[in-house]
Amino acid sequence: MASQRKPGLSIATYGKIDITNEPKQLWLARLPPKLATLWDEAPAGTLLGHLTFTKGDSQPKHQQRQKVKKAIPQRLEINVPEDLAKDYPELPLDYSLTNLTTKIPTLHPYTRQNNGSVSLHGKISRSCNLQMERTHRYRQTCKTRLLNTVAGKDKRHVKPVQNADLSLVNMGSLGSGFGSTVASFGKKMIDAQKDIANASLTQNKKRKFDETQSVRSILFELFSQQQYWSVKELRAASGGRAEKEIRAELTQIAEFKRTGEFKGQWELKKDFASTKEGDGTKSG
Repeated sequence: MASQRKPGLSIATYGKIDITNEPKQLWLARLPPKLATLWDEAPAGTLLGHLTFTKGDSQPKHQQRQKVKKAIPQRLEINVPEDLAKDYPELPLDYSLTNLTTKIPTLHPYTRQNNGSVSLHGKISRSCNLQMERTHRYRQTCKTRLLNTVAGKDKRHVKPVQNADLSLVNMGSLGSGFGSTVASFGKKMIDAQKDIANASLTQNKKRKFDETQSVRSILFELFSQQQYWSVKELRAASGGRAEKEIRAELTQIAEFKRTGEFKGQWELKKDFASTKEGDGTKSG
Protein backbone atom coordinates (compact mmCIF):
# COMPACT_ATOMS: atom_id res chain seq x y z
CA MET A 1 0.00 0.00 0.00
CA ALA A 2 2.85 2.35 0.81
CA SER A 3 4.26 2.08 -2.71
CA GLN A 4 0.86 2.97 -4.29
CA ARG A 5 -0.08 6.01 -2.19
CA LYS A 6 0.34 9.52 -3.57
CA PRO A 7 3.41 11.51 -2.58
CA GLY A 8 2.89 13.67 0.49
CA LEU A 9 0.25 11.45 2.11
CA SER A 10 0.87 10.10 5.57
CA ILE A 11 1.09 6.37 5.96
CA ALA A 12 -0.93 6.75 9.16
CA THR A 13 -4.03 8.06 7.31
CA TYR A 14 -3.69 6.55 3.82
CA GLY A 15 -6.13 3.64 3.46
CA LYS A 16 -7.69 4.20 6.88
CA ILE A 17 -11.42 3.34 6.84
CA ASP A 18 -13.92 5.38 8.84
CA ILE A 19 -16.93 3.17 9.69
CA THR A 20 -18.75 5.66 11.90
CA ASN A 21 -21.73 5.91 9.50
CA GLU A 22 -21.66 2.28 8.39
CA PRO A 23 -24.91 1.34 10.26
CA LYS A 24 -26.93 3.93 8.28
CA GLN A 25 -29.38 2.45 5.78
CA LEU A 26 -29.25 4.06 2.34
CA TRP A 27 -31.26 3.82 -0.87
CA LEU A 28 -29.70 3.28 -4.28
CA ALA A 29 -31.70 5.08 -6.99
CA ARG A 30 -31.27 4.82 -10.75
CA LEU A 31 -31.79 8.25 -12.31
CA PRO A 32 -32.55 9.33 -15.88
CA PRO A 33 -29.30 10.56 -17.51
CA LYS A 34 -30.34 14.23 -17.84
CA LEU A 35 -31.55 14.42 -14.25
CA ALA A 36 -28.36 12.78 -13.02
CA THR A 37 -26.29 15.35 -14.95
CA LEU A 38 -28.32 18.22 -13.50
CA TRP A 39 -27.88 17.03 -9.93
CA ASP A 40 -24.21 16.24 -10.43
CA GLU A 41 -23.43 19.72 -11.82
CA ALA A 42 -25.40 21.54 -9.12
CA PRO A 43 -23.19 23.30 -6.53
CA ALA A 44 -23.06 22.15 -2.92
CA GLY A 45 -26.03 23.28 -0.85
CA THR A 46 -28.47 23.32 -3.79
CA LEU A 47 -32.02 22.13 -3.17
CA LEU A 48 -32.33 19.19 -5.55
CA GLY A 49 -36.01 18.45 -5.05
CA HIS A 50 -38.93 17.71 -2.76
CA LEU A 51 -39.81 14.18 -1.66
CA THR A 52 -43.55 13.57 -1.24
CA PHE A 53 -45.04 10.54 0.54
CA THR A 54 -48.61 9.53 -0.32
CA LYS A 55 -50.28 7.10 2.07
CA GLY A 56 -52.27 4.36 0.41
CA ASP A 57 -55.33 2.58 1.79
CA SER A 58 -55.01 -1.10 2.61
CA GLN A 59 -58.33 -2.82 1.87
CA PRO A 60 -59.12 -6.37 2.96
CA LYS A 61 -58.86 -8.99 0.24
CA HIS A 62 -62.63 -9.56 0.08
CA GLN A 63 -63.20 -5.84 -0.53
CA GLN A 64 -60.55 -5.80 -3.26
CA ARG A 65 -62.37 -8.60 -5.11
CA GLN A 66 -65.69 -6.78 -4.80
CA LYS A 67 -64.12 -3.51 -5.97
CA VAL A 68 -66.15 -1.43 -3.51
CA LYS A 69 -63.99 1.60 -4.22
CA LYS A 70 -60.84 2.35 -6.09
CA ALA A 71 -57.76 1.73 -3.97
CA ILE A 72 -55.35 4.61 -3.44
CA PRO A 73 -51.81 3.35 -4.08
CA GLN A 74 -48.93 4.29 -1.86
CA ARG A 75 -46.58 6.62 -3.72
CA LEU A 76 -43.18 8.22 -3.36
CA GLU A 77 -42.63 11.23 -5.61
CA ILE A 78 -39.77 13.63 -6.24
CA ASN A 79 -40.40 17.12 -7.63
CA VAL A 80 -37.46 19.04 -9.11
CA PRO A 81 -37.63 22.85 -8.56
CA GLU A 82 -38.19 24.88 -11.72
CA ASP A 83 -35.41 27.30 -10.74
CA LEU A 84 -32.91 24.45 -10.75
CA ALA A 85 -34.00 23.24 -14.21
CA LYS A 86 -34.28 26.68 -15.84
CA ASP A 87 -31.38 25.83 -18.16
CA TYR A 88 -33.04 22.51 -19.08
CA PRO A 89 -36.45 23.41 -20.55
CA GLU A 90 -37.01 19.87 -21.85
CA LEU A 91 -36.29 18.17 -18.53
CA PRO A 92 -39.38 16.67 -16.80
CA LEU A 93 -39.77 17.87 -13.21
CA ASP A 94 -41.97 15.15 -11.68
CA TYR A 95 -40.76 11.62 -10.93
CA SER A 96 -42.06 8.64 -9.01
CA LEU A 97 -40.05 5.92 -7.28
CA THR A 98 -40.71 2.49 -8.80
CA ASN A 99 -39.29 -1.04 -8.68
CA LEU A 100 -38.45 -0.89 -5.01
CA THR A 101 -36.57 -3.97 -3.87
CA THR A 102 -34.57 -5.16 -0.88
CA LYS A 103 -32.93 -8.14 -2.60
CA ILE A 104 -29.60 -6.54 -3.40
CA PRO A 105 -25.98 -7.46 -2.68
CA THR A 106 -24.03 -5.83 0.11
CA LEU A 107 -22.97 -2.38 -1.07
CA HIS A 108 -21.19 0.36 0.90
CA PRO A 109 -20.94 3.81 -0.75
CA TYR A 110 -17.74 5.59 0.25
CA THR A 111 -15.66 8.70 -0.34
CA ARG A 112 -11.88 8.86 -0.47
CA GLN A 113 -10.69 11.91 1.44
CA ASN A 114 -7.77 14.14 0.48
CA ASN A 115 -5.55 12.51 3.08
CA GLY A 116 -6.12 9.08 1.51
CA SER A 117 -8.57 7.79 4.10
CA VAL A 118 -11.92 6.21 3.17
CA SER A 119 -15.23 7.20 4.77
CA LEU A 120 -18.19 4.83 4.51
CA HIS A 121 -21.57 6.56 4.13
CA GLY A 122 -23.64 3.55 5.17
CA LYS A 123 -25.08 0.36 3.72
CA ILE A 124 -27.48 0.04 0.77
CA SER A 125 -30.74 -1.46 2.04
CA ARG A 126 -33.10 -0.65 -0.87
CA SER A 127 -32.88 0.11 -4.57
CA CYS A 128 -35.35 1.88 -6.84
CA ASN A 129 -35.81 3.66 -10.17
CA LEU A 130 -36.97 7.21 -10.83
CA GLN A 131 -39.72 7.06 -13.44
CA MET A 132 -40.88 10.21 -15.28
CA GLU A 133 -44.49 11.17 -14.59
CA ARG A 134 -46.74 11.76 -17.62
CA THR A 135 -47.30 15.43 -16.97
CA HIS A 136 -47.91 18.24 -19.46
CA ARG A 137 -44.21 19.07 -19.49
CA TYR A 138 -43.33 15.45 -20.18
CA ARG A 139 -45.75 15.30 -23.13
CA GLN A 140 -44.32 18.53 -24.51
CA THR A 141 -40.84 17.03 -24.27
CA CYS A 142 -41.93 13.94 -26.23
CA LYS A 143 -43.62 16.14 -28.84
CA THR A 144 -40.49 18.27 -29.26
CA ARG A 145 -38.28 15.21 -29.69
CA LEU A 146 -40.66 13.81 -32.31
CA LEU A 147 -40.69 17.08 -34.25
CA ASN A 148 -36.89 17.28 -34.14
CA THR A 149 -36.65 13.74 -35.44
CA VAL A 150 -39.00 14.45 -38.36
CA ALA A 151 -37.19 17.70 -39.13
CA GLY A 152 -33.88 15.84 -39.15
CA LYS A 153 -35.22 13.41 -41.74
CA ASP A 154 -36.33 16.30 -43.96
CA LYS A 155 -32.80 17.67 -43.94
CA ARG A 156 -31.38 14.57 -45.60
CA HIS A 157 -30.25 15.01 -49.20
CA VAL A 158 -32.47 13.31 -51.75
CA LYS A 159 -31.04 12.73 -55.22
CA PRO A 160 -33.19 14.31 -57.99
CA VAL A 161 -34.99 11.85 -60.25
CA GLN A 162 -33.57 13.32 -63.45
CA ASN A 163 -30.03 12.70 -62.19
CA ALA A 164 -30.73 9.16 -61.05
CA ASP A 165 -30.34 7.88 -64.61
CA LEU A 166 -26.71 9.00 -64.56
CA SER A 167 -25.93 6.09 -62.28
CA LEU A 168 -26.62 3.74 -65.19
CA VAL A 169 -23.39 4.94 -66.81
CA ASN A 170 -21.43 3.37 -63.97
CA MET A 171 -23.10 0.01 -64.41
CA GLY A 172 -20.64 -0.85 -67.18
CA SER A 173 -18.07 -1.73 -64.55
CA LEU A 174 -20.30 -4.59 -63.44
CA GLY A 175 -19.66 -6.34 -66.74
CA SER A 176 -16.11 -7.30 -65.78
CA GLY A 177 -14.76 -10.15 -63.72
CA PHE A 178 -17.20 -12.26 -61.75
CA GLY A 179 -20.12 -10.01 -62.68
CA SER A 180 -19.70 -10.74 -66.40
CA THR A 181 -19.83 -14.49 -65.75
CA VAL A 182 -23.07 -14.18 -63.83
CA ALA A 183 -24.54 -11.89 -66.48
CA SER A 184 -23.57 -14.31 -69.28
CA PHE A 185 -25.08 -17.28 -67.46
CA GLY A 186 -28.29 -15.35 -66.81
CA LYS A 187 -28.55 -14.35 -70.46
CA LYS A 188 -28.20 -17.96 -71.59
CA MET A 189 -30.92 -19.05 -69.18
CA ILE A 190 -33.27 -16.35 -70.46
CA ASP A 191 -32.57 -17.25 -74.09
CA ALA A 192 -33.22 -20.92 -73.39
CA GLN A 193 -36.52 -20.11 -71.70
CA LYS A 194 -37.53 -18.00 -74.69
CA ASP A 195 -36.68 -20.84 -77.08
CA ILE A 196 -38.81 -23.27 -75.09
CA ALA A 197 -41.68 -20.77 -74.95
CA ASN A 198 -41.50 -20.18 -78.70
CA ALA A 199 -41.43 -23.90 -79.36
CA SER A 200 -44.55 -24.44 -77.24
CA LEU A 201 -46.36 -21.60 -79.02
CA THR A 202 -45.60 -23.00 -82.47
CA GLN A 203 -46.27 -26.60 -81.51
CA ASN A 204 -49.87 -26.45 -82.70
CA LYS A 205 -48.72 -25.18 -86.11
CA LYS A 206 -46.41 -28.15 -86.74
CA ARG A 207 -47.60 -30.90 -88.98
CA LYS A 208 -48.71 -34.16 -87.48
CA PHE A 209 -46.30 -37.01 -88.02
CA ASP A 210 -47.42 -40.03 -89.97
CA GLU A 211 -47.76 -43.21 -87.95
CA THR A 212 -45.56 -45.00 -90.48
CA GLN A 213 -42.68 -42.50 -90.01
CA SER A 214 -39.78 -43.83 -87.97
CA VAL A 215 -38.99 -42.48 -84.52
CA ARG A 216 -35.46 -41.57 -85.60
CA SER A 217 -36.60 -39.43 -88.50
CA ILE A 218 -39.07 -37.66 -86.21
CA LEU A 219 -36.28 -36.94 -83.72
CA PHE A 220 -34.04 -35.53 -86.46
CA GLU A 221 -36.81 -33.22 -87.55
CA LEU A 222 -37.48 -32.05 -84.00
CA PHE A 223 -33.78 -31.45 -83.27
CA SER A 224 -33.59 -29.33 -86.41
CA GLN A 225 -36.18 -27.03 -84.84
CA GLN A 226 -34.78 -26.93 -81.29
CA GLN A 227 -31.34 -27.73 -79.88
CA TYR A 228 -32.27 -29.13 -76.44
CA TRP A 229 -35.16 -31.45 -75.64
CA SER A 230 -36.37 -33.45 -72.68
CA VAL A 231 -37.89 -36.89 -73.15
CA LYS A 232 -41.25 -35.58 -72.03
CA GLU A 233 -41.16 -32.79 -74.62
CA LEU A 234 -40.08 -35.16 -77.39
CA ARG A 235 -42.87 -37.60 -76.58
CA ALA A 236 -45.44 -34.80 -76.74
CA ALA A 237 -44.02 -33.30 -79.94
CA SER A 238 -43.76 -36.66 -81.70
CA GLY A 239 -47.45 -37.34 -81.37
CA GLY A 240 -47.25 -39.68 -78.40
CA ARG A 241 -44.55 -42.08 -79.52
CA ALA A 242 -43.52 -44.63 -76.92
CA GLU A 243 -40.98 -43.35 -74.41
CA LYS A 244 -39.03 -46.61 -74.63
CA GLU A 245 -38.54 -46.19 -78.39
CA ILE A 246 -37.57 -42.54 -78.02
CA ARG A 247 -34.94 -43.33 -75.36
CA ALA A 248 -33.52 -46.15 -77.48
CA GLU A 249 -32.97 -43.78 -80.40
CA LEU A 250 -31.67 -40.95 -78.19
CA THR A 251 -28.89 -43.12 -76.80
CA GLN A 252 -27.59 -43.53 -80.36
CA ILE A 253 -28.01 -40.06 -81.86
CA ALA A 254 -28.01 -37.66 -78.89
CA GLU A 255 -26.07 -36.80 -75.73
CA PHE A 256 -27.64 -36.45 -72.28
CA LYS A 257 -26.66 -33.32 -70.32
CA ARG A 258 -25.86 -34.24 -66.72
CA THR A 259 -24.62 -30.81 -65.63
CA GLY A 260 -24.94 -27.17 -66.59
CA GLU A 261 -27.89 -25.00 -67.40
CA PHE A 262 -29.49 -27.67 -69.68
CA LYS A 263 -29.16 -30.48 -67.16
CA GLY A 264 -31.64 -33.31 -67.79
CA GLN A 265 -32.07 -32.55 -71.53
CA TRP A 266 -30.81 -34.15 -74.74
CA GLU A 267 -28.71 -32.57 -77.51
CA LEU A 268 -28.04 -34.04 -80.96
CA LYS A 269 -24.52 -35.46 -81.33
CA LYS A 270 -22.11 -33.52 -83.50
CA ASP A 271 -21.80 -36.54 -85.82
CA PHE A 272 -25.48 -36.13 -86.72
CA ALA A 273 -25.49 -32.34 -86.84
CA SER A 274 -25.46 -32.40 -90.68
CA THR A 275 -27.87 -35.31 -91.03
CA LYS A 276 -30.53 -34.73 -93.62
CA GLU A 277 -33.96 -34.27 -92.21
CA GLY A 278 -36.02 -37.39 -92.33
CA ASP A 279 -33.60 -40.01 -93.68
CA GLY A 280 -31.13 -40.54 -90.84
CA THR A 281 -28.04 -40.63 -93.11
CA LYS A 282 -24.97 -38.44 -92.99
CA SER A 283 -24.33 -35.98 -95.74
CA GLY A 284 -20.85 -36.24 -97.05
